Amino acid sequence: MSSIHEYVSQLRIIDGHEHLATPLIRKHENQDFFSLMHYLDSDLITAGMARGALGRQAGTDEERAATFLKHWERTSNTTYARMFRTAMEDLYGFHDWSVPGILAANEKVKAATHDPGWYDKVLYEKSGIDLAFTLIQTTKLDYERFRPIMFMDFAFKLRNRKDIRDVERSAGANVHTFPAYLDAVDALLHRFKSEGMVATKLGHAYWRSLASAKPTFQEAEAVFNRLIGRTLEDGLSQAESEPLQDYLIHFIIQRSAAYGLPIQIHTGHYETSVSGNGNLIPNSNASLLLPLLAEYQDAKFVLLHCGFPYHEAYLSIAKNYPNVYADFTWTYIISPTAAKGILHQMIEMVPQTKIQGFGGDYNYVEGTYAHQKLARSIVADALAEKIAEGALKEKDAMRFADRIFRDNLIELYRLDL
Repeated sequence: MSSIHEYVSQLRIIDGHEHLATPLIRKHENQDFFSLMHYLDSDLITAGMARGALGRQAGTDEERAATFLKHWERTSNTTYARMFRTAMEDLYGFHDWSVPGILAANEKVKAATHDPGWYDKVLYEKSGIDLAFTLIQTTKLDYERFRPIMFMDFAFKLRNRKDIRDVERSAGANVHTFPAYLDAVDALLHRFKSEGMVATKLGHAYWRSLASAKPTFQEAEAVFNRLIGRTLEDGLSQAESEPLQDYLIHFIIQRSAAYGLPIQIHTGHYETSVSGNGNLIPNSNASLLLPLLAEYQDAKFVLLHCGFPYHEAYLSIAKNYPNVYADFTWTYIISPTAAKGILHQMIEMVPQTKIQGFGGDYNYVEGTYAHQKLARSIVADALAEKIAEGALKEKDAMRFADRIFRDNLIELYRLDL
């Protein structure tokens, strides 16, 4: 092992993006072997498994184990499968890929779910993660190593009266006018920050285009007034709602900047298991954000997932815009080969203070463990190659690793550790 590999392997990580349930939520849900699929579920579905086929309502544990094994054979080549295998082997000593083996592993996973020390063991001790940002749509995390990020899509994905009522309920306010609605959204952002939120998240690439026009207040208000006078289920089409959505996207960016909150935005690839809504992948191209990036130079935009598969344009955007930060969340496990290539280009093109090196993006800590292990390996390999070709000195490579795995996140998100 080279010295750069040894150095990267021992770095303490700030994890910039997860969807990890708290230990109490995991215990309450009694999560088991079949709860640990997450990204692997996407590959199982595209290999022919029916959605929900591994859920608790789908059959007995024996039946679910048989279903899993049938589709595991079809998908075991993918990196999502590799991550699942790594997690199960390293953390549970699991090697018996049979129905009895899965049933035995299932009991071990359930025992870990009820172990109050499991999260510290997996995240802090085995993964070297000091702090993780997680999005589970609550700021009440009750776990010292978590910090909340909140999806704000619910505040601008307005299609009917019920959507407005959901925001009213969250804000604890009755809304009768568009200005009052804007006040409610602003109050939510203020409250979320006071409760520890470190960034806002826009995930609209999953259900519409990232492109946003610049409607006037009057245009947005006219749509809002049409919605507020309707019944709960009687809504507007996406095309009819878009001026209101676009206005609110601008508003949330403006208020996030005012509160000093970076804005994380999903770009690029979709996860199959949650993107069955027919949205088209070109809608997630980071280039569609250019008007927003140019307008809000006072905002800090963290563009997630390296924009893959539109990473060439993404690299130019990250290089050219001072208010844009590149982020490798999820990228390594989509394709390690692509991630390594993007990292090589990132080192060559983007100032190192603008790169965030790791976000597990998993629903369960076992996946985060496997992902960080892969991420460390890819980053160390790329840095070793850069050292060998004379592009970086070893001490500079080590400083680069410090920055992308830790220091940049402490600075950007203003973390008090």
